[in-house]
Amino acid sequence: MAQNTGTIEFHSSLDRKKTTRRFEARENLTAGTAGDIILDGPDVHKTHLGIRFGADGFLVSPAGAGAVSINGKPIHEPSPVTDGDWLALGTTLFQIKLPEQTPHTRPGGTNQAHVTVNDSAKPRTLLIGRLPNCDFPLPSPLVSREHAHIICGSGGIFIEDLGSTNGTFVNGRRLEKRVALQKGDRVSIAAFSFVFTGDELKQVDSSGQVRVVVQGLYKDVVDHATRQTKRLLDGIDLVIEPGEFVVLFGTSGSGKSTLLDAMNGRRPASGGRVLYNDTDLYASFDSFRASIGYVPQQDIVHRKILTGRALAYTAKLRLPKDTDSNEINNHIHRVLGKVKLADKLNSPIDTPAPLSGGQLKRVSLAVELVANPNILFLDEATSGLDAGTDKHMMKLFAELATDAKTVVCVTHSLENIDVCDLVVLLHKGRLVFFGPPREACGYFGLERLSEVYDLLEDEQVSADEWAGRYRASALYSRYVLGRMAQTTGLPDSAALAPQKKPLFGFDLRQAGTLTLRYFDLVLSDRKNLLILLLQAPLIAVLLGLVCQLEGDAVAKAHLETTIAFLLIVSAIWFGTLNSAREVVKELPIYLRERSVNLGIVPYLVSKLFPLALLCLLQCIMLLGIAHTMLSLSFSLPGSLAALFLAAFSATCMGLAVSAFVDTNDKAIAIAPILLVPQVVLSNAVVPLGKASLWVAKSSMISFWALDAMKNTLPQKTLALKDLTGNPAVPLTENLQRDLAMVALLGLAFILIAVAGLKRKDRPA
Repeated sequence: MAQNTGTIEFHSSLDRKKTTRRFEARENLTAGTAGDIILDGPDVHKTHLGIRFGADGFLVSPAGAGAVSINGKPIHEPSPVTDGDWLALGTTLFQIKLPEQTPHTRPGGTNQAHVTVNDSAKPRTLLIGRLPNCDFPLPSPLVSREHAHIICGSGGIFIEDLGSTNGTFVNGRRLEKRVALQKGDRVSIAAFSFVFTGDELKQVDSSGQVRVVVQGLYKDVVDHATRQTKRLLDGIDLVIEPGEFVVLFGTSGSGKSTLLDAMNGRRPASGGRVLYNDTDLYASFDSFRASIGYVPQQDIVHRKILTGRALAYTAKLRLPKDTDSNEINNHIHRVLGKVKLADKLNSPIDTPAPLSGGQLKRVSLAVELVANPNILFLDEATSGLDAGTDKHMMKLFAELATDAKTVVCVTHSLENIDVCDLVVLLHKGRLVFFGPPREACGYFGLERLSEVYDLLEDEQVSADEWAGRYRASALYSRYVLGRMAQTTGLPDSAALAPQKKPLFGFDLRQAGTLTLRYFDLVLSDRKNLLILLLQAPLIAVLLGLVCQLEGDAVAKAHLETTIAFLLIVSAIWFGTLNSAREVVKELPIYLRERSVNLGIVPYLVSKLFPLALLCLLQCIMLLGIAHTMLSLSFSLPGSLAALFLAAFSATCMGLAVSAFVDTNDKAIAIAPILLVPQVVLSNAVVPLGKASLWVAKSSMISFWALDAMKNTLPQKTLALKDLTGNPAVPLTENLQRDLAMVALLGLAFILIAVAGLKRKDRPA
């Protein structure tokens, strides 16, 4: 029987304003900035949307020239909307809520807390995905449109991932093939969890929110000075409910960042447990990886590109492959609206008009929010900001928590701590307070909370005593023990070792996105690009001015060999300096993206391809100008191949350096150490003995590249003899072998770079 009335709510993603309207059967209304229903937005038209309520529920359609889309898909005719759908008017997003719609009346999906799947008489396949017409619709941008299948039949119940970007997990392990479900198995997709009961796939968490339980957490490290074990955290117990904004603070060296990283899995604790929705985080980290947002102290955004482009690249890297450009644009506008940067969409982050410190922090925050994480960790995100900006940022974090996100923030500033729900106070690795900020002053007997630092650092009371006092308080019973009693624990089947990421996996889409971003970065920094491009012609002109091919044939052959040496050394110089800082200068960004889903091989490919083009341009200019000014007799194709391979292998060598160091200064300091041996062991400066010749052949790009260059001289030149009867141009191998050895050294340096990047995966 058709309903006579229905209620629809529009929740704006810009200001979270809720607009509600009740409809009568067969009623038609319009929405826009001046319609029957007022919906505001930067590009919402006066009459933008038509809405009709009838027997089939709510239907919406464009009412003018403005673009309308549902869940990222543009519509041009009346289309149904269901509870939870995202409606875009232009670029302004509104979430649809239908409070009177029940699971049984919802079209296109079950929306049930559980679905009976064990029905062997009727074999069927159930679809899990973010589309509203899926059997298990999961409204999250981290979920692919068609994410996984549940296959029900006489042979049992099976689950199969459909090539999703962020994966389907059973008992904490990512599915690589179809597997049979056993009673008690836990299925995780993004932050959504299901338990298979034998005949039902019961949805344990339908909201995607995250509840954090920390039990008996401790962290031990080895002190490098004393070589003794040092305990950074000791016996931490606390519970953070979904949608809470919690601040961590404490005395210097109290373990704030250590606790934050133990709670988000970046640097796991030595013992104890961290549970997300009653699932062990460390054992099932891969299943939560994509839904954890983390903003470190350093900026995690490239400063040389536009704000909108920076977010677009992040969205393409983290969101499912089936997320189209309209959906990505909608996510970007939604996020920029949340962080109050909607007007900076097309503004450069750094130049010509740099963003302020607070705006830059908000861009880093927006980078994390574009994937709509369910839990957000902020490590001193307000550090270095003025008091006014700090206040705005803290209010922003509190607003994010009201959007069903669990937010945990480390801070030193206590001026605006009252906007959070709870505070965690640490002292020498011990929990000495956990509760509402308004109760902290009364608990410690202080007028201002900032005075607590002096109180704790008074040596008359030890950290253990402070921790003991808190454990004996009513606050501990209420906020720790009372909450801990609601924890159900983890099924034994989920306590599995985490899977290791494949070392040599390759994602073409990821490599393409990273390459486009790198091209964007290189072209945005035009001054640096101009300096790199001018190096080659300047050196070539200098060679042309100081070198003159005069004398007899043997003298000319010797001089051409010297010129070949100078060209090869220049090419190696170009390649090394082009790449020696390319990893380390964006290390915080790399580490953050690597912790989500970034592959090492796609990352290196994205560097190598643009740098190879730069090397090719430099080598063409270097050889072309020198060849023209000096009338060199080298074969152009062969000598260009030798120069380019030398420069490219040196690029690989520079990337290997950049992958192992942790500062720009170290990279620049190591570069000459690598370049000087290329000169000394090139076989052009000094005669090489047996040992030095072996070193040169096994590790020097210059040795083989110079021999390749000499091999491109005319045969009559190679046939010349000097006064001693020896060849005027001595050769070691033929051209093909020389080039192969240069390429082999480049490959060896790439493998070293892979090892260096893999080494950075190790938690501290």
